[in-house]
Amino acid sequence: MSKLGKNLLGKLTGNNKSCCCCGPSIVSVRKIKVGNKDMEIAGLDEEFEKQNDIGKTPENIDCEELIRNLTKINEISEDDLEKFKVAVLKEYEIYCQKKKI
Repeated sequence: MSKLGKNLLGKLTGNNKSCCCCGPSIVSVRKIKVGNKDMEIAGLDEEFEKQNDIGKTPENIDCEELIRNLTKINEISEDDLEKFKVAVLKEYEIYCQKKKI
């Protein structure tokens, strides 16, 4: 089973951040453009919400922490990592603009 599969299975069965009394955590999956290809990214919306809740803007977000959290449940090749960072930051800017509306 892939890293993504194991991590998602843990989230869905409650073996990660939820307990048996609270039920499983549901993780969103969103398609974004990374370089010239579409990639489905798990947990993107949850990470954006978490960063927004603590007051992080696109200008002051800790990109390395954000990427580290996302790569815990998403397999990103070394070749795509820089493109992934750029795409995630662009998506966070869009997310923040929509939150202001």
